[in-house]
Amino acid sequence: MQRSVGLILCRNLTMLLFALFCTSTSAFAGEGGGEGGGSSGYERLEPFTVNLVGLRQVIQISMTLKPAKPEVSDKIKLYMPVIRHEIIMLLSGKTPEQMQSSEGKQKLILETRYAANKALGLTSKDGVADVLFESIIIQ
Repeated sequence: MQRSVGLILCRNLTMLLFALFCTSTSAFAGEGGGEGGGSSGYERLEPFTVNLVGLRQVIQISMTLKPAKPEVSDKIKLYMPVIRHEIIMLLSGKTPEQMQSSEGKQKLILETRYAANKALGLTSKDGVADVLFESIIIQ
């Protein structure tokens, strides 16, 4: 009798844990945890590899744009070729020394946001509100 009660409790606990797992997984998927944004509003760009000034070193950088408003995500997708062009032109004018300091990276965030908003014809209030770097490699 005690053994069957233990089995029932174990089975019920397993079912409860499974239900909690399924609920948390579907809630995470609904938050736009995947690539390209979703309802979170973030728009991940494909990584960039660009020659820096002097053509001796390259920068490989991955970044995500945060729209000021959810509806801007569609415009970012539509204008992605222009946004990428503006960012490539910006990066190709940088020296390795400018990219190594923390201040240089902060300046690049501001410049990238400006370049993306220029491509969209918007300001940071109604366009791209922030730029998040995922990785930066200089070789």
